[in-house]
Amino acid sequence: MSSTFRNWTALAMTASLTVTAQSALADNEVVIVIEAEPTSMDPHNTTDSNSATVQNPMFEGLLRFNESMDIVNVLAEDFVYSDDATEITFTLRSGIEFHDGEYFDADVVKQNLDFVRDSDNGLARSSFFSFIDEVIVEDDYTVTIRAEEPNSAMASYMAHSSAAMKSPAVITRKAEDSDYNMDREGAVGTGPYQFVEWRDGVEVSVEPFAGYWDADNAAKVDRIVFRPVQEASTRVNMLQTGEADLVFPIPTLNASQLEGNADVDLYTGPTTDVFYIGLNLEQDKYNDLRVRQAMNHAIDKDALIAQVLDGYGTIADSAIAPNVYGYAEQDIYEYDLSEAQALLADSDQADGFSATLWTRNNTEFVSVAEFVAIQLGELGIDVSVEAFEAGTLFDMLDAGEGTDMYIGRWSPGTGEADYGLRPNFASDRVPPNFNNSGFYRNETVDQLLDSALANPNPEEALDTYAEVQTIIYDDAPWVFLHIPDAIVAKNPNLHGVFVLPSGNVHVSQVELR
Repeated sequence: MSSTFRNWTALAMTASLTVTAQSALADNEVVIVIEAEPTSMDPHNTTDSNSATVQNPMFEGLLRFNESMDIVNVLAEDFVYSDDATEITFTLRSGIEFHDGEYFDADVVKQNLDFVRDSDNGLARSSFFSFIDEVIVEDDYTVTIRAEEPNSAMASYMAHSSAAMKSPAVITRKAEDSDYNMDREGAVGTGPYQFVEWRDGVEVSVEPFAGYWDADNAAKVDRIVFRPVQEASTRVNMLQTGEADLVFPIPTLNASQLEGNADVDLYTGPTTDVFYIGLNLEQDKYNDLRVRQAMNHAIDKDALIAQVLDGYGTIADSAIAPNVYGYAEQDIYEYDLSEAQALLADSDQADGFSATLWTRNNTEFVSVAEFVAIQLGELGIDVSVEAFEAGTLFDMLDAGEGTDMYIGRWSPGTGEADYGLRPNFASDRVPPNFNNSGFYRNETVDQLLDSALANPNPEEALDTYAEVQTIIYDDAPWVFLHIPDAIVAKNPNLHGVFVLPSGNVHVSQVELR
């Protein structure tokens, strides 16, 4: 199995092209096959990585993450925090043009951020920017973001794909006409490619923007086409026949079938996703730490990864994944059924108990849930699996009523520890309408999270986040499961693509050669 994930250019294999792929190369068009249509062309109204990937060639933010999850400058030349970490000031690049001829400056930054965080505008990412108290235009190319409280993670938030800048004309039009559909018509950014067409159920296409500001990173192909294909086997077949140049996601079963195929570059690597079993700690049966520890020891994570994920994953040894900035490795709960049984026998649930396990109704989640149910059954916990459509499940968890156990998956889009930990473990993030669906409360964790976020000293903050992770892992409010691999397949002649551990695929520098 390949362990390479990001540097496709350096390791691309040489292979002969099919007739169809040769034709695509001659036309200098790249076809990317994805599992579903984008939900929106507006980065401020997007919460899924599929849509973010389609938007990537068209939009840019002040900052972005590179393939190593390091923050790099894009529309900003530089940034600096205030000593107390309540402000971050950006020095902006000048002379940058949007696809509609509008120009980028500090006023545009303020207009974008003020509009997205105004809840009256109904954008999905409004709460993501709720840390902002005020956006201050210092001069034409200097802008300061002031937080409501000290926040040393502001740069990570501004590197997220949802912090992309839209043309001020688009925002003004929406403000003046509530019927204007930014999701369909608002794809006007500063990226190397500009929007051409969205044909429902067929494709989204983009073409080079002649006025792009960065000559070294200008568009390298004449057209990129994104085609939604729901059936995974069809996506794989399209790659093998040359109808597609890049395909994602690839289910693990299909990935194992592609291993060793010289006509396909298959790359895998750990994501920033953590799969876990959430436990509602307001239920008495989970109050005893020994019960939660027993459940962690009762799950054979190696077998789970081998049997359910076909080997494409690693054991979760913290509440956040190794690719997240601030991650600190913990001593895992080794699979030991005897130890698990002894812990349960010494607990206040010595006779075992019954539990209901909620899960999303897709194959990946249901398979994990059924595996967990069988393993916990051997411990003496009788688990009933109930599967729901994802949106329905999220609504149930947000309401916080009737929750018992649930299969969760969490990935911090900011790539840093605070957004990986705070939404799931801070006492003020319990339902309704917040992510701490297990009602975990720990005053020490709360204080340490606040301390780390307010600390402008990176080394000290990292030490604090490491302490938080140790407390949480020892407390076992989750049954920690695994980190799945991202799996993407491409034509060996396709270069310039990288995949972030968060799942976003960056194709703005794609080329065929």
